Amino acid sequence: MSEDIEIPEVKDSFEKRIAISIAIIAVLLSYIGMKGDNAKTDAIIKTNEASNKWGQFQANSMKGHMAEMEADLLKAMPNPEANAKKIEEKEADVKEYDTKKAEIKKTAEELVAQAKVQSDMNDRCDFAALFLQISVVICSVAILSRMQVFWFGGLILAAIGVWKFFF
Repeated sequence: MSEDIEIPEVKDSFEKRIAISIAIIAVLLSYIGMKGDNAKTDAIIKTNEASNKWGQFQANSMKGHMAEMEADLLKAMPNPEANAKKIEEKEADVKEYDTKKAEIKKTAEELVAQAKVQSDMNDRCDFAALFLQISVVICSVAILSRMQVFWFGGLILAAIGVWKFFF
């Protein structure tokens, strides 16, 4: 014969208010947790994109130095007038690489800034979630102890958590 599981019921309005508060806090916690996870993912993606751009910057920098060295070597050879066309080509390459580097640097710096924004958002979400989690525990203690001071403390911690999310 199986035993029936006893399901506790809310006995009074005090417990109902706390239960509703915990439910609302749990919804906020879920939302903030999701936002934090999304921000963390976005920060990782932007950091990787920036890293790729910095790699392109370095490659263009090396190519530019190589072209500059080739031009200098051609100028140092006897009769540089015979290599004037190649020297001009290499100097044009140097300018092209410098232009590409400037564009790549700008994009990479923008990506780094975007990654920082997302990382900061993730940090705010982490702190907010911490306060909301503690709030749920404190409000639960209020049900067990039947002390309103714990409930108010939990609500204050929840408010701090929401404030941390926005600021």
